[in-house]
Formats: sequence, C-alpha cells, structure tokens
Amino acid sequence: MAQYASPLYGLPVKEIARICRVSEKTAGRWKAGTICPPKTALMILARDLVCFSEYWRGWTVNGEDLVSPDGWTVNRNDALIVPLMHSQIAALRAQVAQLKAELDDTIEAQPEPGELPEIISA
Repeated sequence: MAQYASPLYGLPVKEIARICRVSEKTAGRWKAGTICPPKTALMILARDLVCFSEYWRGWTVNGEDLVSPDGWTVNRNDALIVPLMHSQIAALRAQVAQLKAELDDTIEAQPEPGELPEIISA
C-alpha cells in the first residue's frame, strides 16, 4: 500500500487549529503525533473533496478556488456562470442548425453544372 504525506506536514500548528477549530494545544498534539486527529480533521486538512462524494476524488480547495485533479482552477464566479454558458451554447447550436438547413436548401436550389436555370432556358 502506498504511503501518502500527512496533511499535517508543512502546516503550522496555528493554521491547523484555525482550520479545524481546535485549540493550538490540540493541534500541537496532532502534529507531534501524541494523539491521532479524527479522520474528518485529516480530510479537511487534506482539502480533498472526496470526503463529500466519491465523484469529487482528487478535487481540492486552494483558498477560494476549486482545483481539479488536472490542475484547472474554478472560482465561485466561474461556477455561477456555467448555467448561462450552457444556455448560450444551446442557442448557438440551434442557430448553427438553422443556418445549415438554409444552406442545404440554397445548395439544392442551385442548377447543376452545365444546366441552365429556368429563367434563362425559357
């Protein structure tokens, strides 16, 4: 089984206490290994959203941003605009389909090479 770095590693005791809302004394015991922190505290400190759902495995929180496993960052405003973008994409798809249909109609109405239009041949 692979070993993973502890989410406590590299974090100051004050930061652990602030994030987990425990005393600095408790955070110090966790960091020193005197007592084992609760799994929920380790999940929070790891900032891995898998603690909420398996679908979020690898997604983390960095400040106010969500970070995908691939390194893409999404902030709150990006997330809020997604429904608007979906409706814009749907409208553009409908417009493209309409323009394609009009183009197909125009192409069908064109005479074949070497064929004279009705107006000229009459």
